[in-house]
Amino acid sequence: MTKQSWIIAIVIFIFAFALRFNQYANNSPFDWDQNRDYSEVSQLAKGKFPILGPVAKGEGGFYLGSLYYYLLYPAYYFMSGSLSSLPLTSLTIDAIVAGLIFLLLTKIIGKNKSILLAIFWSVSWFLIATSRISWNVALVPLWSLFTIYALQKTIDDNSTNHFYLLGLLAGLSIHIHVSAIPIIPLLLLVFIKKIQFPVFIWIKMIVCGIIPIVPLILFDLKHQFLNLHLLRNQISYQVATKTKFLPMIIMTFTKLGKVVSGILFYKFADSLLLGLLVAALAVKSFFFDKRLLQQIAGVILMLSVILVIFLHDYGFPEYYFATAYLAILILIVGNFPKLFLYGLFGLSLILNVRAYTTQSSGFSLKVKEDIVNTLLVYPDPIDLSYNFDPGRDGGLRYLVELKGIKLDPKSRTRILLTDKTNTPLYIDGELARDLIQIGNIRTALYIVQ
Repeated sequence: MTKQSWIIAIVIFIFAFALRFNQYANNSPFDWDQNRDYSEVSQLAKGKFPILGPVAKGEGGFYLGSLYYYLLYPAYYFMSGSLSSLPLTSLTIDAIVAGLIFLLLTKIIGKNKSILLAIFWSVSWFLIATSRISWNVALVPLWSLFTIYALQKTIDDNSTNHFYLLGLLAGLSIHIHVSAIPIIPLLLLVFIKKIQFPVFIWIKMIVCGIIPIVPLILFDLKHQFLNLHLLRNQISYQVATKTKFLPMIIMTFTKLGKVVSGILFYKFADSLLLGLLVAALAVKSFFFDKRLLQQIAGVILMLSVILVIFLHDYGFPEYYFATAYLAILILIVGNFPKLFLYGLFGLSLILNVRAYTTQSSGFSLKVKEDIVNTLLVYPDPIDLSYNFDPGRDGGLRYLVELKGIKLDPKSRTRILLTDKTNTPLYIDGELARDLIQIGNIRTALYIVQ
């Protein structure tokens, strides 16, 4: 890689970071996952977990590994425990993806297309918005890029080092998200005829994959194989779910089109047509395109679709396609002429620019910071209570602690924080006085006589 390549990659990173950083607190949620993750990393900072923990568990699922918490820790430490350290970490990781797209893919698809691909990634409102959500899913695009690159180099250059990297990435997938876990084994199964290594090289690759799983193995040994039981229960539940096949297929392609619409056109809207079109590109690229990168992208998208269909859940979230975000853009950039791509990029940029100045969402980190700042005017300890729908109060208690607000349940000054914005508010049965509403959070005061 030349000095010029590094300079271009750094410029792309700075550009992508600037777009994600701009008003990020206004549009960064701090709810269920963020509240849990902040709690875990703060415990980690206090030395209350050994090097192998903590371990994150999704709602109704099984335990994932702890990699994300350790990636959160540097920003948490240097920002003195600020809640902003979480979204800053996730958006930085996504900006790094933009720079690495150019750096890693230039020799494969050429400088012009790699720059176009990186800028597509940089400017997309949908990708900017998802990068500001701090949770383990934020690692999926970076993981996907390394997976695509490592498989390409393994096959093209017969590189054992990149093959070992694939093994490591396969193991790390268990720290990232359930949608990533099956991808590398299935990719290797599809391309196995193109990978010509002796058995001992495969064994080394498998060992590389086992290393990141060691914490979970030790966890299971310590807890009577709890995680294996949870995994088995989840699989059994999915198999037993009586979901009709055709509606599930239609829903899957409709939400895939929603993701494509969000990435390209700013509008996050259901689109069966766009879903079918990008799926057709994937099939065409795998079966009829001689370029390995297009084949890999096609397989990743097809695998993502198939895995979601077999999930048997009409209400699956769109981020289950996160493993294919990059694949979608690779398929588009690789299958259309330059003139069309420049026109598509221009249209995409025009549609996306409108969203860069979007005002704060109702429960953003900025809203919660502003609400807590209004409590600083009370010199004496206050009695503070909360009335929110589950998860919506995420981060508020941590902000109160970080701001040094003194609490006393016996205080005569009683304040309520709530998301109930259209009803009278009561504290201990007494009608309270409205103070202020910021976003979708409201405060009320009652002074005990």
